Amino acid sequence: MELARTLGLHRNTLRLFMKHHGVKRKYSKLTNADLDILVKEFKKKRPDSGIRYIVGFLRRNGLRVQ
Repeated sequence: MELARTLGLHRNTLRLFMKHHGVKRKYSKLTNADLDILVKEFKKKRPDSGIRYIVGFLRRNGLRVQ
C-alpha cells in the first residue's frame, strides 16, 4: 500500500487503523464492458500473462475490482 509506505507504517498497521475508524476501501465503479475493454487491451500487449498480472495492471492504474 502506497499510503502505508508514505506514512512510514506497515500495511497491516494501517489496515487495522482504518478498520478501527470505519474507513473502508471501496471497489472502483467500472462497468463490465469497460473492464472487458481494459483486459482485452492488456491481453493484446501481453497475451501470455495471467490473472495476477491483469489485477496488477488494474491496480497500477488506480482500479480495484472484485
